[in-house]
Amino acid sequence: MTLVRKTFLVFILVFIIQLAVISVLLFFGYRHSDLSWREIKDRQASETARLILTGEADRTGGIEYAGQLAVYDLQGNLVATNRGMGMRQAMSRTLSFATKYPVTHQGVQIGYYATGNLSFAEDSANQELIRSMIFALVASLVFSLGIALFAALYVSRKFSHPADRIARSLHTMNEGNLSVRVDAEGTDEMSRIAALIESLRRRLEEERTVRSQWSQDVAHDLRTPVASMKAQLEGMSDGILAPSKDRLDRTIRELGRMEDLIESLEMLMRLESPETKLVPAEIDAEDFSRELFQRFEAQMLRKNIRYSRMIGIETLHADEQLLMRSCANLLANAVRHTEDGGHIELRMNVEGTDVFLQVTNSGKPIPPEELPRVFERLYRGEYARNSAGSGLGLTIVDRIARLHGGSVSIASTEKTGTVVTIRVPRLPV
Repeated sequence: MTLVRKTFLVFILVFIIQLAVISVLLFFGYRHSDLSWREIKDRQASETARLILTGEADRTGGIEYAGQLAVYDLQGNLVATNRGMGMRQAMSRTLSFATKYPVTHQGVQIGYYATGNLSFAEDSANQELIRSMIFALVASLVFSLGIALFAALYVSRKFSHPADRIARSLHTMNEGNLSVRVDAEGTDEMSRIAALIESLRRRLEEERTVRSQWSQDVAHDLRTPVASMKAQLEGMSDGILAPSKDRLDRTIRELGRMEDLIESLEMLMRLESPETKLVPAEIDAEDFSRELFQRFEAQMLRKNIRYSRMIGIETLHADEQLLMRSCANLLANAVRHTEDGGHIELRMNVEGTDVFLQVTNSGKPIPPEELPRVFERLYRGEYARNSAGSGLGLTIVDRIARLHGGSVSIASTEKTGTVVTIRVPRLPV
């Protein structure tokens, strides 16, 4: 059932309930008015009979009472009626079976009175009032029904049109077309939904572009070493190239580069999976930093790189394996880009509720125009184009920091060198 039909049914149901409530209220109101009117008429009849029996009113004159009224003395004789003395006999017969009510004066009973069947609806004034009320009720109900139908149409269109546009946009996105913009219109709730869908559309569009570019970059990065190894092996197989240790070493290095790229791709896919869960634990900062440098000690000695550690915190809470991988990527980049005889420094300190892990190297600074893109997948600017590496190291660092609820930043100048800072919350993640 469409939203328009549902809205109409709701409004009709509300109108029917309203009509039932009004009918019940009118019924009880009519009953109350009828009872009140009867009480007033009884008091009027009793007072009129008292005046007649005490002689304060003319028995033969007009009795001011609407409806049949007969007055009796104590012996039950009819002494007055408001239907004329010529109708005494008829009135006597008519009211002889009516209930006679006592009339008292100064505490002493002086006679009786009887009335005809009193009916609220038979009173001429009441009849006019009832006709006016019925007309007003019917007119108001017709007017209310018209307003309800108009409001139902307006509200249903107000809701259904934005909802229908959103449904069409979602269908278009489901068909793979992400180019159609979702406009935020309608009620506040519909506008928020449309804004969220538009945000999702832009994100999916960006992800599609990145995924396409990533696929091309991965294919390119794999194609180059494969082509190089194929040429070397075919040359040696055909006898064009003589097998040598140097050629075999180059082939092994190309295989290592492919292996590193594949391993990094697997790691990044695992980190970006929604099922990835951290395994946080208490980490000893001194032991962590010592183990980290031991992994790269041989490489730094070969390049005569000086290294130092400044640890200003005793422990931190994080996933040790992932954090070690993140810092290892930073140190691998630092060793790769630091010149012979250069310097690498690791700092670990706490500021407020955050822990900062900072790796600084004295290598050639990264061009300012490349800094905003260094965390993108497979991005390798002129700074790193001719060096080893998968192009995913900093992307993995950024993802690990985000999984911990933190962030990563980079700065690079001739004076300070290249500084990469990982920020993670000090409290348990």
